[in-house]
Amino acid sequence: MSLVVRFGKRHKKKLIFSAFLVGGSYAFIKYSINRIKKSLFLSPEDSKLVKKEYLKSKKYDHYLAIKKTSDDAILSIIESIQEEINHHLSSSEYLEQLKLKPANKLELWERIKILAVSKCLASIYSLVILSILIKIELNIVGGYLFKQIVSNSSIINDSHSINLSAKLQQKFLQNIEKFSKDGIKKLCLNIKPIVEQVFENINLKENIGTEYMNEKIDLVIQLFEAQNDDFVTEYLNFGYSISKGCLESEYCLIDASNPVIDHAEENILSDLNNETLDLILCEDFKQTFRSMFDAIKNDLLNNLSSLMLAQILQKESSQKITISLPFAKLLPILNQIKVPINKNVVIDNIKLNIFSANIYEAFSYVPDGNFDHDSLDGLDVNMLLKGLIQ
Repeated sequence: MSLVVRFGKRHKKKLIFSAFLVGGSYAFIKYSINRIKKSLFLSPEDSKLVKKEYLKSKKYDHYLAIKKTSDDAILSIIESIQEEINHHLSSSEYLEQLKLKPANKLELWERIKILAVSKCLASIYSLVILSILIKIELNIVGGYLFKQIVSNSSIINDSHSINLSAKLQQKFLQNIEKFSKDGIKKLCLNIKPIVEQVFENINLKENIGTEYMNEKIDLVIQLFEAQNDDFVTEYLNFGYSISKGCLESEYCLIDASNPVIDHAEENILSDLNNETLDLILCEDFKQTFRSMFDAIKNDLLNNLSSLMLAQILQKESSQKITISLPFAKLLPILNQIKVPINKNVVIDNIKLNIFSANIYEAFSYVPDGNFDHDSLDGLDVNMLLKGLIQ
């Protein structure tokens, strides 16, 4: 014991210094670890922010999936639109009669002229209406589905969320199929007499350029759309009232041929159709419609001009060319043109994409007050960070 005491007295300063050194180092390490943990582990407020950003990321991915689905749907129906219009505005019968060299061949060419122009305009109208309708309905469904997904995951507290069954979605999306049949048929029948009114006095021998053609087409558009301020609704089978659970409205999208569904789903379907109607009647729809229509029409006229020039260059030199042809020679070109020439003119339209994104955002919106930050399945932020440093 005396040895220990003597050793202690002899090395007193060294022992005190060593104790301070070891203790200080331990305290510094503990302090540093706590600081690192605080910097890594998020506060409840920061955790809520991370979860909110995670939900936003999932929502964006879901929107992109809806956008791709709707774009693919639009591209897949272009051919069927053309076939439907060709069925209602076919000139095959008259072309067959011309092969027999009948006495009324001038009359037959006049009919072919009206049908050729009618087909071009009917194609543009049908494609624009159907494209926007697809975007509206798929983004409404997509918005509700996103809320349904996060609601089922207890991410939001929303007692009023709508449950869209597969059957109900199918019923709602039948509006698209109905327009592609009945709506296009009615549109073809209505546009033909107006085209005849504008083009009947143009002689088949008269030279026609794209500028003159554009003026005449604009006149047809003006007369056609002047028939009804909201003329688009006329071709979406509006005007039928749903009996049960439907707020009485001048317009409605579904018809009596649909099979009966239960009362709750009938009310939801009524709401979906009324929401679709509100969007079709809004100013954004009109602006989107006009933007798409003008883009496809200009695409058509540019292509028409190129085909006319190619035909002219076969017979004339490239100096001082006027791009115009007798109307009779223009008819085969009009008959073979398929609308749209450039499919990206449709799906890449800026106004269409903005309109679609706004619809999705409106119908998928989750108020902050309904967002349950503490029950986001599979995302415990602090546990994730703890796992990283262990």
